[in-house]
Formats: sequence, structure tokens, C-alpha cells
Amino acid sequence: MRKIISVDEIIRDIYVSPGKPAIMLAERYGYLPYMVERYIRVLGFRETTKLLEAFEKPLAPVIRTNTVLIKPEKLAERLENLGFELESITWLPYAYRVVDAPRSPSIGSTHEYLKGLYYIHRDAAALLPPVLLIDDSYEGDVLDMCAAPGGKATHLAQLLYGRGRIIANDLVLYRIRSLIGHVMRMRLDNVDVTWADARKLPSIMNKRFRRILLDAPCSGEGTIMFDPGRKTRTTIKDLALIVKREIELLDAALDMLEPGGILAYSTCSIAPEENEYVIYRLMMFRDDFEIVEPRVKLFEWSPWLTSYKGIDYTSDFKKCLRIWPHRHGMMGFTICLLRKI
Repeated sequence: MRKIISVDEIIRDIYVSPGKPAIMLAERYGYLPYMVERYIRVLGFRETTKLLEAFEKPLAPVIRTNTVLIKPEKLAERLENLGFELESITWLPYAYRVVDAPRSPSIGSTHEYLKGLYYIHRDAAALLPPVLLIDDSYEGDVLDMCAAPGGKATHLAQLLYGRGRIIANDLVLYRIRSLIGHVMRMRLDNVDVTWADARKLPSIMNKRFRRILLDAPCSGEGTIMFDPGRKTRTTIKDLALIVKREIELLDAALDMLEPGGILAYSTCSIAPEENEYVIYRLMMFRDDFEIVEPRVKLFEWSPWLTSYKGIDYTSDFKKCLRIWPHRHGMMGFTICLLRKI
């Protein structure tokens, strides 16, 4: 692995000194001040307040029908007969938001769940990367570099069922156990699970791919509504270490990609440091990839930033997408599609 960038250099690039408005909001909502300062720089004070308020509101879970085993309308009928109230996800016809539930059973303990007829996602935003990466005409294998616990890997597997295999890799063993459990429960026999540090895959796997998903381990800053501890968990140094790993992972992902192939880079973080900055730094020493626009516009998502903290990024970042909780009613999430050239 080539040395890409030092942690000290990242800290120098990403640190922002919080002003009085950021400190005030940070105290009110319980955040580290540097996080709120960043939101204010990107959104302004008023919209930052709306973002922080959105993080205080819980989101209902979303289920994704396992279309290999059952039709969406049949699953919805069975769950509604059990007392669940479902709301269709308008841009994905085989997914539903669970807006109300009976006292028993829970959505994770029905016979339908145990039989593998659906997967439970915390939110609909997690459904986007597989849908944007794979179209109906694609045939071939897909590498999911950081696949556990399996939401996106099993989604890819059902999209490609009969047309390709998923190589689902992860490093953390207890998460791999969850991944294998979901694959077996959902009876998806086109998934191969591997155990490796994804940064080492180019040197240990004698295979390259036309489609790769890198849902990178991140700060999880877009998931504060599920885990309020993330308001204070990630210091600047912690964030710099995460960013360094993300750059290394994306570098390895590009090495695994065939020329002309497409890579989806996603995080459940709204932080520019983990998204725009990661690809900006990679562009400083690689010129063998380009940013591509998603083939479909499922709804009015927000674009990535083209400048932040005195750094002018490429205008192509407008092709990447960011989900804001206060604008889109979902958890914070980002996706950027890259083509190897």
C-alpha cells in the first residue's frame, strides 16, 4: 500500500475553529462544536438549526422485499394482516416504511422475516447505492468491499439473481456472522463471503470487477437520530483517522475496478471531510477515474459541495448526491459514482 497522506496533514486540512453561534448550538443540542461549525459553513445558521432538529426525531424502519422469494404486494398483504401499517417508498416499489406496528410480533420476529422474505433497513437511504450501481441489463459479478452486516450485499444479490454473483467482503468477524446469517435466511445462493482487510484485496484477489460497491466504514454522522452518542464520539483526530482509511479503501477499490467499470462510493456521513475531501485527495495522485452522473433521478436529492473551507473542488461533484435529514426526511447519506478510465 502506497503512503497516501498523513493524519497530521488531514487534521491541518479539515480542522475548523468554532465560532460563538456554533458553540451556542453545540451546547443546546449536545454536539462537539467543530461539527456544528461545519454545518453552519455549509448550510447557514437557520438551516443548521433545522438539521439539528431533524436529528432529534426518530425515523420508522424500512423493509425491502426479497423479490427472489415473494412479490412485494403479497408480502405487504401478509404483514398488513398481522397489523402492520406500511407506506410505499415511491421511488422503489419493493420497499415499504413501517409507520405503525402491533404490540406483537415485532417487525423482526415475524414468520415472514424468519423465512427470509424481507430485510429490515434503518432507513430508505441505504437502498440507493445498489439501485444506482446496477441496472436491469447488467450481467456479471459485483464486489461489495465492506459488506457486513449485509443490507446492501443482499440487495445486490436479489437485483442480480440469475445474472451474476456478489463477492461480499468484510474484516470484522462478528459482522461477517450477521452477513452470513442474512444470506442464508434470505436463501440467496449467489453470494460468496470473504474475510479480508479491503485495502489488501488488490494484492490477494486475482480478479477485477466491472461493478464495485464501497460503502465505507465512516463516522456515521448521518445516523445521529438512531445513535445520539455520535454527537460527541468522533474527535478531530478520530475523524482524521477515519478519513485516512476511507482514502486508502477508495484507492484499493479503484485498483480492483476494470477499465470502464463503475464504482459506487457511499457513506452514512454528511461530513464533507469523508466525502468531497476523500475524492479530492485521491484526485491529487490518481488520474484514472472520472465522476459520472447517476443513470436515473429517483427524487430531488442534493448535490455535493463544489467548495468548502477554502478548497475549490471540481464542478463534477454536482453529479454526486447527498441526503439531508431535514430536507429529505431520511438519515444523512452520500453517494458518488466513479468510472475507471
